[in-house]
Amino acid sequence: MRKGRQATSVAGETDISYADARHLALELAGSAGPHLDAMTAGVVLEPGEVGRRFVGAWLRLRLWLDGCWSPGRWTQSLLSDRRLLVRFDTGELVSLWWECLVGFTADVDAGHVLFDFGDGRPRLLSGPGAAVVAVAGVARLYGVDALLTHPALAPLRRGGVAHRSTGRL
Repeated sequence: MRKGRQATSVAGETDISYADARHLALELAGSAGPHLDAMTAGVVLEPGEVGRRFVGAWLRLRLWLDGCWSPGRWTQSLLSDRRLLVRFDTGELVSLWWECLVGFTADVDAGHVLFDFGDGRPRLLSGPGAAVVAVAGVARLYGVDALLTHPALAPLRRGGVAHRSTGRL
């Protein structure tokens, strides 16, 4: 693929993920959203837990021995109001519970979210689902009102995609 076509593809994917993140923010603020059937994904939600989105992203773990990040593993995850239920390509399921976090850093422009559970192994989620996960995390951890003020979500409030090299839309 030529460079110009690759950049267009990435920008188009970013536009779609930003639009989905904006839709999720509106849903969290009270608008109607899609109904997700967790059974079709082969996962079980807790009573009262609400599934919001299916997201694809890369997940990396900070390694204890050398302090480097592990290679990224592609995941298909179910984002709910209580957790990110991560399914790896091996079929393994892992729950990343919002209520267990001690640290949360989102960078929508860079396309990643950092989860810190205080266990010495931070998790880095990146890729197309990062903007949606950032919105869900901010709303769950800081309240729905923070969707309007949290600095990590500023790119979504601009209404367009910033080009990383210039910072302009």
